Amino acid sequence: MNTPALPSHALPALAATTSALAHAPWWIVLPLLLPIAATGITTLVTMYSNARTEAMRRRHEDAFMAKAVEAAAYTTGLDHIARVRQAAAPPPPDPTAQTQQPAEPPTPPP
Repeated sequence: MNTPALPSHALPALAATTSALAHAPWWIVLPLLLPIAATGITTLVTMYSNARTEAMRRRHEDAFMAKAVEAAAYTTGLDHIARVRQAAAPPPPDPTAQTQQPAEPPTPPP
């Protein structure tokens, strides 16, 4: 990761600005520092969110891989359940048998 470095020609300006802000009233300093604070907070929130998302993704992948290792035991149980359900299911209807057509509605008298 590249860490930003402060150029050496900016040090005197930074020292003068810090000195001036140290003796300025709070109502002058506050509007000047708000954008800096907002940028820092945004950076922290982004870092936290990215770390949380990455941890959640790793946790999900670990759980998936753990289940993949136990897949043989699950497959045996699922096959048994499928056989039991298939045996208990009613037989499918005979496709060659004719289905009864619904009666036509009575025609109203003229």
